[in-house]
Amino acid sequence: MAYRPAVDADGGKPPRLRNYLLAALGGSLWYFQFFFYTMGESQMGRYGFSSWTLHMASIILFSTLWGFALKEWAGASRRTRTLVWIGIGALIGSAIVIGIGNSLAK
Repeated sequence: MAYRPAVDADGGKPPRLRNYLLAALGGSLWYFQFFFYTMGESQMGRYGFSSWTLHMASIILFSTLWGFALKEWAGASRRTRTLVWIGIGALIGSAIVIGIGNSLAK
């Protein structure tokens, strides 16, 4: 059986260079999130313990908001979208509680 290269939906060759560049961009963004996370954590002093929680919450929050902006949630039911917005509210609320707790600890 002869090797047949992959084809895209139009029957042409897939855009490999673009795919490689997008993969490199994704990897770079993934690396830099931890780079900047560490920079921020070092500035939090004795409250650095809350940095990981804030980091994870912001990743979930911003990726979900990008999903809404790019219409990735367009096919989801109203109930599902409502639950997602409730989850976003809970994340924002938890960040506020962490901030208040850190300021009270001073």
